[in-house]
Amino acid sequence: MVYITLIALLFSITNFIPVSAIGFAPICLCAWRLFDRRYPPFVTCLSVFGLLALGSTLLYDPQALLSYDFYRHDGNFFVSYAPILAGCLYSHDLDLDKALRRFFVFAVLANLPPYAVYVAQNGLLAIFSNANDSFGSYFIARNAAGGFLAMLFCLGLACYVKRHDKLVLGLLVLNAMFVFSTYSRGSMLGMATAIAYLLLGRKRWLVAVLMAAAVAFSFGAAWNHTQSAVDYMAHEHTVRDVDAKTANVDVRFGWLWPRALAYFEASPIIGMGVGSFDDEVHDVVNYFGVVGQPRDVTVLHTDAHAHNSYLHIAAELGVIGLALMLAFYWHLVKWAVEGAASTLPARRSSVGAYTFVELSSVCLLAMGTTEHRLTTPSNVLILALVVSLLLSWRVRRAGGAAKVARAAPRGVALTAAASRRDSQGTGTVCRQRRVAAPVRRS
Repeated sequence: MVYITLIALLFSITNFIPVSAIGFAPICLCAWRLFDRRYPPFVTCLSVFGLLALGSTLLYDPQALLSYDFYRHDGNFFVSYAPILAGCLYSHDLDLDKALRRFFVFAVLANLPPYAVYVAQNGLLAIFSNANDSFGSYFIARNAAGGFLAMLFCLGLACYVKRHDKLVLGLLVLNAMFVFSTYSRGSMLGMATAIAYLLLGRKRWLVAVLMAAAVAFSFGAAWNHTQSAVDYMAHEHTVRDVDAKTANVDVRFGWLWPRALAYFEASPIIGMGVGSFDDEVHDVVNYFGVVGQPRDVTVLHTDAHAHNSYLHIAAELGVIGLALMLAFYWHLVKWAVEGAASTLPARRSSVGAYTFVELSSVCLLAMGTTEHRLTTPSNVLILALVVSLLLSWRVRRAGGAAKVARAAPRGVALTAAASRRDSQGTGTVCRQRRVAAPVRRS
């Protein structure tokens, strides 16, 4: 099972070939193992969010669950986060920090040939003369490329924090140049936020401030640019600009963010339904001013999202969905901090992995204010796959079951699976099974 996750991680450097989506495969093969266990709080938040999204889809457009385009566009949350649940179903004892360091080196070097071709054809500063002449790496969209490369930068940063290495430092500089050449401003913001978070001491309150500021900015900007005379439920918009980057900003402030706010106001508790934002909604039946039901809808599966993760989630899943997503990242960062700070010698081989989860979560939260980041596979899959590897990681020990059995209190016997999970300390634990104490013969 672990090799499926590693293959998915290897192919996360591109979305031309959707191999990275196979990280959910263990769920299909070993789903029964999800039961009779305890999980970290962030897994609970993710599971409840997933059930909410599934229920919302069934109510809004159940046929979408059978459409490939739904998972490619509107329902990409399921693809992005499924590997985390898959990590609860298998086990391994790999040296994660060594594996992730090798992946970072591979991913940066793999991007070097296309970047060399890009610089040779366009020049290093081509984005300032023509915003369309930007570096796309192995991705179709520039924001997808920038988001992945920003997450990759966080991985290199985590490797460098654990062990100062000149090779990693040089690759970090090269990685930063990749992000710069994508001209993805949200990715640059996320990368800068992760660096600032690291320099300020990785305090818990910084995450709370970041979340509060992101939500306040998103809703404040949407409210400030909302015009009462405009029907934002209409699908077409009239924002136009010759410069592509200026047009992107104008369409966010002038149409997409106010449209998301209008959706949220129509159904603030549970949202309008997963996949509804890019659809043509001609009528909404409102119940008690808190729940809205779309009527006369033309369903579309496109990339026309809100370009703001917080507003997009609030529009489609309401305040409940937004609160669950924020709670997920709050508990995920806490779990990563505790894992990286562990003094157990057995945990030393995964400190860098925990640090990456922490830094990349902060990066994602910042990038989410400018683009559809918190659910898109190009940005999230690398994080989800590493979390999957951490959840499934076990301490290597010879004859582990026998040692734990001898150390267990009298009258308590642990199964081999339970002993392996208890040794990890990540929160995925099986129940203990009491057996009768052996009878001593005189």
